[in-house]
Amino acid sequence: MTLDTKPEALRTVLIVAGEFPPLKTIGRIRTVKFAEHLRTLGWDVLVLTVEASGNEPNYDAALDVEIPDGLEVIRVPLVTFDERITLYAKRILKRGKPTAPIAAQAGTRQNGTPSPKPAQGSSRSERLQLWIKRWIRLGLEIPDSFVPWALKCLPAAREVCAQRKIDVIFTTLPPFSAAYVGYKLRGETGIPWIADYRDLWYGDVLREWLPGWRKRLELQVEKRLLKRTDVIVTVSEQKTDYMRRLHPTLKAQWETLTNGYDTEIYATRSRTRPFSRDHIEFVYTGRLFKNRRGYAFAEALGRINQSDPELVAPVKVRILGGVAPEIAARYQAILQHYGISEHFDFPGDVSYHEAMNAQVNCDWLLLIVDTGETSDGVIPGKLFEYVASQRPMFALCDPGATQQIITRAKLGVVVDAEDVDACELKLREALLAEVPQILERDEDYLAQFDRRNISRRLADLLERTAHPSR
Repeated sequence: MTLDTKPEALRTVLIVAGEFPPLKTIGRIRTVKFAEHLRTLGWDVLVLTVEASGNEPNYDAALDVEIPDGLEVIRVPLVTFDERITLYAKRILKRGKPTAPIAAQAGTRQNGTPSPKPAQGSSRSERLQLWIKRWIRLGLEIPDSFVPWALKCLPAAREVCAQRKIDVIFTTLPPFSAAYVGYKLRGETGIPWIADYRDLWYGDVLREWLPGWRKRLELQVEKRLLKRTDVIVTVSEQKTDYMRRLHPTLKAQWETLTNGYDTEIYATRSRTRPFSRDHIEFVYTGRLFKNRRGYAFAEALGRINQSDPELVAPVKVRILGGVAPEIAARYQAILQHYGISEHFDFPGDVSYHEAMNAQVNCDWLLLIVDTGETSDGVIPGKLFEYVASQRPMFALCDPGATQQIITRAKLGVVVDAEDVDACELKLREALLAEVPQILERDEDYLAQFDRRNISRRLADLLERTAHPSR
């Protein structure tokens, strides 16, 4: 690997990110936009990320256009434990040509979601693969399936640091395995390290399934790695406060840099569908799984249908994204019970381009936020994507940061995530009223979430971290 020579006066940040185009994850946007804006603020940016094979379930080749021209991107193949072990198991059983590894079939899971248990009637080979998969998830993928990738990143990262003057290392999490890279480089090179937590590692609402022993082990791993951090960033004040209580002895500086919205993403998109009370469309773009369900909305619509079917008649709810099997089964039961199946559409994963068009053309954006013990600090990137699309939100989320932003900025309707009664009341009010065509938002308040302003704060943080005496 040969890197271009840059002027000595230009400061350089190495960003280690497991989520980056062309992989269609909401976390990629934070990294791409930070890289884009930092370059205009006097920073040279190198991104160390995943080399996509094109077979990933969240692969979208069209997203390559998001990468700014001239940005240096170093890619390392994503290698997982189960790929090799599954192939080995297939050879042992002499089942012929190996099938795709379970991880590739089910999708990349960064939060350690357990694989399903073997079903009755499965073949010997399938049962073995599933049991191996569960063992890998619990015993080897600590903290996530990106551990082999992080280990392969280290030689590339060391070469970068040897050839170039890197002023700051910035690891964005998840995948939490990226923290290994920051930890090792900080110890070997002395280059300041910033750990950016988009989600919590220990205590995250999407990792509640982990057994107690695994949680305790991961907490100790996290504590050990963070001893070398210079700065720890989270995306909400609630998460920053939680982590400070969790790690009271750390000497690192604490910062909060929320996610943000990017108006230019939607600048070339305009609404093509007319407003009409004859067709009222709610759109959710994203996955439904584990603690992110939205049952209260379906229940509320079903109740209204029982008492006032004419009010529900023009409603269409589109869920554009993957739905976990257990979540889909529960939805099917609710929709059949209330007789509203015809009002819901589950087309599955769609391209990012199609999702954006759906957001602009809908009447209401349905926002479904994770529930759980630490959900008060969750501010999903989806919230700001919706902000940029300029449509009103109907949000299901627990009290906390997201509720505060929606209410303060006048972005739409918000109810507690699982409060069916409150959801029914607010949904009925929304269906009786005219669909808002123009939002009277508090733009002055929202300005703090403009990604350009957040990037300026990050640039200042990078400067202070690289040159703490200034």
